[in-house]
Amino acid sequence: MAPKNDEQMMKEYQSNERTLLAWIRTGIGIMVFGFVAVKFSLFIKQLPEKFLPDTTLPGSNLSIYLGIGLLIAGALTIILSYFRYMHTIKLLQQGSYQYSTRLLTFITMTLSFMSIALIGYLIAASYD
Repeated sequence: MAPKNDEQMMKEYQSNERTLLAWIRTGIGIMVFGFVAVKFSLFIKQLPEKFLPDTTLPGSNLSIYLGIGLLIAGALTIILSYFRYMHTIKLLQQGSYQYSTRLLTFITMTLSFMSIALIGYLIAASYD
């Protein structure tokens, strides 16, 4: 394998930076979704007090916990993507980059489980 020239190395570093920025945007999106879930849950709890005083809603706080979980997952996504970015830079400098799907698998599984839990909660809450 021929040694890489400066232009090829710059493209690899820039690609690594674009990947980091994409993960940061993803983390922010996850956090926004969690924030909306928490705020919407609080709004729904306050709605009957103002407009329907004789109505009671189920007292479950699961959507708040899932929203907070999404906030944490978004923050973890950003932090872990930064560590992956720094690790990739080190590997590129050494010329020994190895592709790994561990971070992607972890984040995908975490968000999948949280999404399934949120869907299950919404279905269960609609039948109360």
